[in-house]
Amino acid sequence: MIYPVKVSGCLQLEFLKRFVESWMKMNEMKTTSERIIEAFLELLRTYGYKGTTTRAIADLAGVNEVTIFRNFGNKKKIMEKSVAYLSRNIVIDELVHEEMAWDLEHDLLLIADGYHRYIENMKDLILISFREAGMFPELNETIALIPKQLKEDLVLYFTKMYNKGKLIETDMEAQAMNFIWMNFGYFLSNSRFDENIFSNSKQDFLKYSIQLFARGLTP
Repeated sequence: MIYPVKVSGCLQLEFLKRFVESWMKMNEMKTTSERIIEAFLELLRTYGYKGTTTRAIADLAGVNEVTIFRNFGNKKKIMEKSVAYLSRNIVIDELVHEEMAWDLEHDLLLIADGYHRYIENMKDLILISFREAGMFPELNETIALIPKQLKEDLVLYFTKMYNKGKLIETDMEAQAMNFIWMNFGYFLSNSRFDENIFSNSKQDFLKYSIQLFARGLTP
């Protein structure tokens, strides 16, 4: 049995006060960072990367410009944190490492679905990176991290499938990039032309394209 510790009323009050102050401080810091990120993303959609200044971010977020520099350092860091913020609930490498059934078609459908959810969340950043990457290479560098990790995870997955005798001998990196290009191409077409090119649903696209892709790699 655990017996409660008797603490005087004053000590209890002091402990509660410190706990509340600590909690509020932590919550305020988190909220401030989120407000800055959300302000950055809102301005980015409207004015692009070049037109989004730290002063404008501070004004929209309701903070001092000094607060931005203290929390992030510079605009590039805000962008990097924005990528992490947008993708915090969609972790592709967890799909590759933890949810595989070692059935090629099943697994690639799972990965593709996660990938599309991921890049849809990143849509504004990705499209702006195409528009402004020539002027701001740091934007392109950050966006390039999105497919890089997936490529590495897919190469690892394909290698394991080959070792299990479930994949033909092939260039694993080339096949990983083919898979990414196929899905990214659909994302770009759909973002630019909506349903004017492919009238079927995304689920149909994934089902039939991955079915063909998987059959081409199966012994």
